[in-house]
Amino acid sequence: MNSRKWLAGIAITALLSTAAYAQTAASGADTDAATTSQAPTSKKDARAANRALSKRVKQTLYKTKGLQTADIVVFGKAATGQVTLAGFIETEDQEKIATAAAAKVQGVTSVTSKLTLQEQGG
Repeated sequence: MNSRKWLAGIAITALLSTAAYAQTAASGADTDAATTSQAPTSKKDARAANRALSKRVKQTLYKTKGLQTADIVVFGKAATGQVTLAGFIETEDQEKIATAAAAKVQGVTSVTSKLTLQEQGG
């Protein structure tokens, strides 16, 4: 059962990673001055900023009551503040709690949920 969860998590991670990689950068007209002035200057800096945003969100989720049993992976795009949550939850309430908690993190402008409700007893 654990190997299924692990394999499904890897598949979701790979799927979301390729989708994020395929996206093009927003044009200057679509981004506001605050995000543009804080945009990283190199790919290495952008990846570091993305990891830092994802880590802040993950830490917040870890500390949030009601999410202890959830298996959530965070993908963040620091330049736009977009965060995607993926993984498995046990109740629909956990999705609401997770998206609300992630939205409160500094630097997050939008949260997309790709969370999957895990079947009980299967």
